[in-house]
Amino acid sequence: MHRIVVHIFFISLFLSLNLSAITNFFENNSTIKEAKNEKIALLTFDDGPIRATKNILKVVKEESIPVTMFFIGYQVENANNIYKKALKESNITIANHTYSHANNRYKEFYSNPTSVLEDIKKSNSLMSNNEKSILPVRLAGRNVFRLSEIKINDYAISKEQTNIETVAYDDIFNEGFHIYGWDLEWEYDVDGEPKQTPEQIFYSMEKIYKSKLTIKENKVILLMHDIMFSSHFEGEENLKTLITLLKNSGWSFESIENY
Repeated sequence: MHRIVVHIFFISLFLSLNLSAITNFFENNSTIKEAKNEKIALLTFDDGPIRATKNILKVVKEESIPVTMFFIGYQVENANNIYKKALKESNITIANHTYSHANNRYKEFYSNPTSVLEDIKKSNSLMSNNEKSILPVRLAGRNVFRLSEIKINDYAISKEQTNIETVAYDDIFNEGFHIYGWDLEWEYDVDGEPKQTPEQIFYSMEKIYKSKLTIKENKVILLMHDIMFSSHFEGEENLKTLITLLKNSGWSFESIENY
């Protein structure tokens, strides 16, 4: 009788332990599944600081989300008061979009690696908090990645020109800078007016996320330009609409440093 009781005890113990293990297994796998289904938006804004930058700062502060602003060095000098305003905001990551914006002569600019690196360093020195601080970089006119685990060139550039320009890209990375491109652009006309509505760009983000057409799974880097959010384009309203759509669909937000 005593042996039977002991056997029953150990059988009960075994079952309870295995039930606990099974429960933990499903809980852990549920967590993994949730993590895999996470949707992360990295909202990035290029070519500031300009007057419209203030509209962006206002909206993202109200919405309490992190964003990244790729500032041009000479624009920081021209609109230093707006730059300082952005600098004070804890949810804003200020990043380096070159000093000269290649003077909008991209082939010529990237064909001289030494000048490109000097341009990047000049802008970094202007915007960084200290001499040792290295800001994230986005190249002017080029969708290029140079990260520890990602090396991607701009597919829109010819192979011959890419072979010339990669020297500059690699030199920048070897100096300790990380270069970030984008997954999707909210396009705009020559006058700065957005080509797509907030709803259209939201659906595009959902589409490339679901189709796994992004550089990193579950993360979408959206490229925008400050000028699109000028008041005469209803910039504040458009940005609020996009952010609301994303929030309501389960998207979270990160700065480029957490990519």
